[in-house]
Amino acid sequence: MAFPLRPCGPPPPYDGGGRRSFIIGTSLLLAGCFDEPCEEQNPQQKAFLDGLRSLARPALDSNNPLNVEEAAKRSVELASKVGIFKDWCGTLTRIDGNADNVSLVLDVGRQVSLYAFNDWALAFAGSVADFFSTRSRESPPPGLSDTAIAALKTMRLGQRVSLSGRMGEIAGSGVLDFSWLFGKSDNERRQFLLAPRFVARIEALSAKKKM
Repeated sequence: MAFPLRPCGPPPPYDGGGRRSFIIGTSLLLAGCFDEPCEEQNPQQKAFLDGLRSLARPALDSNNPLNVEEAAKRSVELASKVGIFKDWCGTLTRIDGNADNVSLVLDVGRQVSLYAFNDWALAFAGSVADFFSTRSRESPPPGLSDTAIAALKTMRLGQRVSLSGRMGEIAGSGVLDFSWLFGKSDNERRQFLLAPRFVARIEALSAKKKM
């Protein structure tokens, strides 16, 4: 008995046991077809994402704006404690600009994004405008190293990548000020918890190898 959809090889042999045996066999087959989510493979990255989820879920379920505000604040604090990260796994979802003023978006977890950019005017002109401001009036250094930009030229959108850098600041400039978050509405804070966005300095990028 043949089946048209075979994502990871042939279906289990039909043994005459009916539809139930086919469903069980196919479920087991499919379970082994999909790789472990790449963000689960790096302990530091997994701990960060687990921390975000543990803050967001109870706050959103409570339907209490005070809890939502506190969870948003603690999420920002959690990101600020990450500091240097190495060999995180992400998906390249957006590239804007050119080699001189590139702006980059990487998904590093389900609905969790990192931004890096070399030109703040470009970043502010795009969708990240409302998310970032600095405590310093000085022009910050680039958010992507020359090495990262060189690697970026060999990649395509939607590609899984390995990334290393520093969370929450651009090349040692003033730490980004997220005070904007606490002047926003309850709905905007909820949106932040549902799809948190952070900024990072990206030192290195490489195509992610399958494990």
